[in-house]
Amino acid sequence: MKRIIVNILVIIYAIIAVLTTICLLSYNEYKISEFGDNSIILVTNEDLTPDFNKGDLIIVNSGNKSKIDIGDKVFFYNSQDKKVEVALAQVTNKEIITSKEITFTVGKDHEVSSQYVLGATKNATVIPVVGGILGVLESKWGFLFLIVFPSLIAFLYELTVVFSEIKEERKQSKENSK
Repeated sequence: MKRIIVNILVIIYAIIAVLTTICLLSYNEYKISEFGDNSIILVTNEDLTPDFNKGDLIIVNSGNKSKIDIGDKVFFYNSQDKKVEVALAQVTNKEIITSKEITFTVGKDHEVSSQYVLGATKNATVIPVVGGILGVLESKWGFLFLIVFPSLIAFLYELTVVFSEIKEERKQSKENSK
């Protein structure tokens, strides 16, 4: 029974490690994981309150931005103060430039190109608390101490088991040959 529980924990750990690594490898230039038309936003501060809480994981579908209407709240990349971060604001105007380009006015007078809009909150899925956990796992030190070091220790342990098995086999074969 103990071995089954240990195996289940190892499998869960491996799944978490692989998913975290996939999220890190899927980062765009703004450190947001993208999977096709879906973006994963981790709420790490109070900037998106009161709509979202710190620690939330938000999966935003950015599929068809032409369906974003005036009055919808949208996630977009805000580049004020030379720091790019995800912001949330209500669309107050929408101007169709071409079939692929739309300019949204968010807030009072901030214009945002559709290429910098992640999607509307109506197309978002919120998973509470998971964003905080994933944020720790994706951090430099969190990834090192919670993913890399345990994997290294498990690998080294397995190496010692293999070498001890080889040593035991050699000892057995010497005793049998006498």
